[in-house]
Amino acid sequence: MTRRLRLLALEPWLGGSHQAFLEGWRARSVHDLEILGLPARHWKWRMRGAAWELARACADLAPPDVLVATDYLDLPSFRGLAPPAWRAVPTLVYFHENQLTFPSRPGEAPRERDHHYGFTNVLTCLAADTLVFNSRFHLDDFGAAALALVRALPTPNPAAELERALARAHVIGPGVDLDAIPLGPGGPGRALRVVFNHRWEHDKDPLAFLRAVRAAAERGAALELVLLGQRFAELPEGCAEALEAVRHLVVHDGYAESREAYAALLGTCDVVVSTARHEFYGISVLEALAAGATPLLPDRLSYPELLAGAEPCWRDDEELVSRFVELANEPGPTRDPDRRAKHRELADGHSLDRTARLLDSQCAAAGQA
Repeated sequence: MTRRLRLLALEPWLGGSHQAFLEGWRARSVHDLEILGLPARHWKWRMRGAAWELARACADLAPPDVLVATDYLDLPSFRGLAPPAWRAVPTLVYFHENQLTFPSRPGEAPRERDHHYGFTNVLTCLAADTLVFNSRFHLDDFGAAALALVRALPTPNPAAELERALARAHVIGPGVDLDAIPLGPGGPGRALRVVFNHRWEHDKDPLAFLRAVRAAAERGAALELVLLGQRFAELPEGCAEALEAVRHLVVHDGYAESREAYAALLGTCDVVVSTARHEFYGISVLEALAAGATPLLPDRLSYPELLAGAEPCWRDDEELVSRFVELANEPGPTRDPDRRAKHRELADGHSLDRTARLLDSQCAAAGQA
């Protein structure tokens, strides 16, 4: 029987998916998992200052059996600032994202990227006892960029040590709360109901989605749009005009009033679409799959890994438009109960229960090392 451990999770960015991940794990863990975090704001200061602030918060606490941290924490700095008794505590670091391959904002040239943040991620990899990435794509993507950066540095540099650290890294997705998302029937009418449930920021490329919808509608596709992703005061360039051009197709626009309402809306959708230029995992897509939606995902990033060959990915914008038209001509198959159940089975492999079980096992191994 596994010994019940005391785990402490340090999260400099305790909000959004990071918070949901830790709370979901805590609710399912066989260990005692405590969460110590900071508000999700001022991301650059969180990466630079959280080690000091969290070390100070731990000064009067007993060391845990295993320390869990995420990629936002400068782990070597935390260990240097923490009380001496904490410095030998085994550590597991979970990478949700990284600061080497997260895409630059529009107008920011790649050479302007501050590699200090990326090198912080590198040093955290070197200091961690156990490394976990949320997808194989993320591990490979970060590994290539991190090794390129380190090898470009003067010698001696830690390229060999980094290679060894990455070679022993594990891949465990953050998981989806399947209990909160029932399998739904799909669209209620003759039009193909499409959900876009991603952040409206440059890395998710909502403009490409809107343009594809307009092009498909101009070819006669009957579409309905459910727009659920987080939106900010300033939309990416061109999105406001493109959204107005398809406004007549929108049946829901904006955040759902609750998680239950969100899940219910997903259940009324036939298709989930992504046009993302950046995605390390894909929680929003998995949530829609859990509700039964047919995926229309690009052949890039983490998406082929999520689908594991069970559904085709589109290769270019023209193919996406063609798939819209094809499915809209006959939406019935997207509402077939057996087909929708198979899509949910894809999401079953990414359940929070599985995530908690695998992470608990990694912590048990770390605690016994």
